[in-house]
Amino acid sequence: MVPNISIDNTYEILTSEFKKLQNTIESLPTNSEIEIPNIVNLYYQAIMVQTLTKKLKSLHEYSENQKSLDKILHIENYVNENFSNSLHIRILLQLKNSIEKSTGNLKLLGQNSDQKTKEIIENEAQLYKELRELMSTKEFVEQYDSGIKDD
Repeated sequence: MVPNISIDNTYEILTSEFKKLQNTIESLPTNSEIEIPNIVNLYYQAIMVQTLTKKLKSLHEYSENQKSLDKILHIENYVNENFSNSLHIRILLQLKNSIEKSTGNLKLLGQNSDQKTKEIIENEAQLYKELRELMSTKEFVEQYDSGIKDD
């Protein structure tokens, strides 16, 4: 049997997830690249918070509790300002640049294909692995844009 989740429980979950998102955003480096596991974690957290705010806003349409609605709107505003309109754009640019750099490195290695040693082949394989990871992460991040536009 699935428990019935009340507005209060959902609001508590939102508050907890929002604090996690804030902490994640504040812990990210400001002047260096963000590591892929941190990017993925950040997006899952942001999506969780946005999903909960939408749900609570729809539930509050039938409620008179303006204070809770104000808090929900505050959280939405924070996510838009500190993530969607800034950090998200920075991450997309970082991934695009990293993919271009990785592709360039692979092209350079490919030009020296006459004398491939075991070390060169292993290095190339690692670069391909990193490129696949970057491209997969970029695709995941771009899906966030699609989700925002659908709202």
